Amino acid sequence: MVRIVWTSMLIIILLSFCCAPVASALTEDEVKHFFMNIYNPHVDEIIPDIPLIISVFGGQNIHIIIEKTGGNIDLSAVTDPDGYITELESGIPDNPTLRLISNEVVVQRIRNSGDPVAEANEALMSGDISYEGVGVKQEINVTIVKIVQFFAELFCVI
Repeated sequence: MVRIVWTSMLIIILLSFCCAPVASALTEDEVKHFFMNIYNPHVDEIIPDIPLIISVFGGQNIHIIIEKTGGNIDLSAVTDPDGYITELESGIPDNPTLRLISNEVVVQRIRNSGDPVAEANEALMSGDISYEGVGVKQEINVTIVKIVQFFAELFCVI
């Protein structure tokens, strides 16, 4: 009798592993959809209306890197002066001025959130989405913006 119970439990455990739902991997098309249909319509809410911060994200050639198991997704994005993405293509841009780095878990979390804007802002503030300048001038600009952003958060401006 004990043997039957143990065998039954073993079968149930094995079946639970075999039949457990598997999280689907994020595709490049889903990332593009995310930026064009979630980020772009909410740029004004995601990027604070502080000229210095807008200048870091606006008018840039951005290398977007989404880290994931099995290989990263690399995208090339061009933004207008207000930070809206006007061009989005597969691959690494030739002359990036900004690098935006995150991972598939964060993108999925924002996509599936009831409030993607708040979730995106939280990801930016927590460092789940990071950005860095490419080239000395842009590195200095980004560093200054991060300092301004820190104090703006400290004094509840953003």
